[in-house]
Amino acid sequence: MLRTLSTRLSSWPGIGTWQSGLLLTLIIAVVAVVIRVNYLPLMPIDETRYLSVAWEMWQNNSFLVPHLNGEPYPDKPPLLFWLIQSAWALFGTSDVVARLAIPAVGLLTFPLLVAIQREWPEQQAPGMRWAPPVLLAMTMWFVYMPLSMFDILQTTCLLIATLGWVRYVHRAERRWLVLAGFGLGLALLAKGPVVLIYWLPLTLSTRFWRPDGVTIGARHYWAILPATLLGAAVVLAWAIPAAITGSPEYAQAIFWGQSAGRVTNAFAHARPWYWYLPLLPLLTLPWPTVWLWRRPLASGSLERFALWGCLPPLVILSLVSGKQVHYLMPALPFLAIWVAGQIERHPPRRTWLYRLLLLVLAGLMLALPEIALRFYPLAPLPNAVRLTALVPLALIVGLSLHPRRVIMTLAWPLSLLALLIGLSPALARYYDVTPFAREIGYQQQQGVPVAYVGDYANQFRFLGRLTQDMTVIDSDEVIAWSADHPQGALIEVVDTLSPAQRAGALFSQPYRGSFLVLMPSARHGLLDR
Repeated sequence: MLRTLSTRLSSWPGIGTWQSGLLLTLIIAVVAVVIRVNYLPLMPIDETRYLSVAWEMWQNNSFLVPHLNGEPYPDKPPLLFWLIQSAWALFGTSDVVARLAIPAVGLLTFPLLVAIQREWPEQQAPGMRWAPPVLLAMTMWFVYMPLSMFDILQTTCLLIATLGWVRYVHRAERRWLVLAGFGLGLALLAKGPVVLIYWLPLTLSTRFWRPDGVTIGARHYWAILPATLLGAAVVLAWAIPAAITGSPEYAQAIFWGQSAGRVTNAFAHARPWYWYLPLLPLLTLPWPTVWLWRRPLASGSLERFALWGCLPPLVILSLVSGKQVHYLMPALPFLAIWVAGQIERHPPRRTWLYRLLLLVLAGLMLALPEIALRFYPLAPLPNAVRLTALVPLALIVGLSLHPRRVIMTLAWPLSLLALLIGLSPALARYYDVTPFAREIGYQQQQGVPVAYVGDYANQFRFLGRLTQDMTVIDSDEVIAWSADHPQGALIEVVDTLSPAQRAGALFSQPYRGSFLVLMPSARHGLLDR
């Protein structure tokens, strides 16, 4: 079926092979985003926090300075929040609009990827049609693509900058240098100076991946400076007014604390230098199951370009103290270009390891009710979810009978999509905090003071459409706060929920393997300490 659809797309008038690969990828990506938004909740604590920051800015008409629970939020630049607010201004403030804004922008990565490749002559750009589905198939990309987070957005902006630079190298027209600087500025507004880890090695190495027939001279290296300065000017156009509007502490944080601090200090997510290496095969599944490491590793300038886009950032990020898997996201499109070239030159014949991977996934899906009962005991799944295993099993048969590239590129994302659909009822039960957020809103409307015990990530403000900042207290302040607010209510996360706690609570629900409890102040003694 996948092969037939791809063939029909490429046979449409005006649609070539690279266009058919792009269209097929966009169709499946849109379906995946819509299903993800429809079946799965906003994931605490990151997605709920970012939507709440955007909501708080919307409530307070705060365009320059993001706020989290009434305080300036310097951790991230504002582009993501601006895009969500723009979607609200155009289409209304519904949950669906908020959740589609960032994934919709992220879909631009696929045409941008093709546009970059098309700067090379087709004979020098093998696998052009396969790069978009190869990127879609990568596990980390497929998982993060529908989320309202910064990494896909940053990657999209980086690809705009990369397209401008590649066109400047090919055509020597200054307008493309402007596009490169503008894209870099957007990337800086998306997630800050971390994008320079990708931008500078790629541009400084231009002579090593230059296209055939293009001479790289001093003017190319001098051109990096105005493009980078233009990017800095774009972000400074926000940062300077924001620093003036915000507090001195906020100004210090946005100009220094979130850039150099992450490099020089292990204040967040500190991990050893080799931490990424064992994770890379998992993050880029299914491609480690396909034998791609055949010489030459880079047979042309496009593949050298791809390797310079992903390998130097991996080395640099390995040396930085703070590490998270999604920091690698901007490297994936470059890796997809390289993998696509390998697939084009070496048609799939031995897919037994890939089929074994799909078989393992099918086995997990057949055991999904038992697995879910182990991790999500309050959300048992019906036996019917075992039918989702038919998707990878059918694709195993397809790969066995017809080991085609189109089946190989789409088998993994389609199987992961079936897995998410099967697991969605349990995930919604444990991760959807909308009912709890609405109960908080109801209590606040009744004049009940509410306090959160512990570290609060503002996970309730958007989902509950709350209008009041949350009071946050430590566990040793509970008794004093309860005495001062005898008619109030306390929010706390507890590991287990006893019958007495359930009976005494105003509201409770499962939450990420624990329980959220909204307890009247008069019954604070029921909460565990």
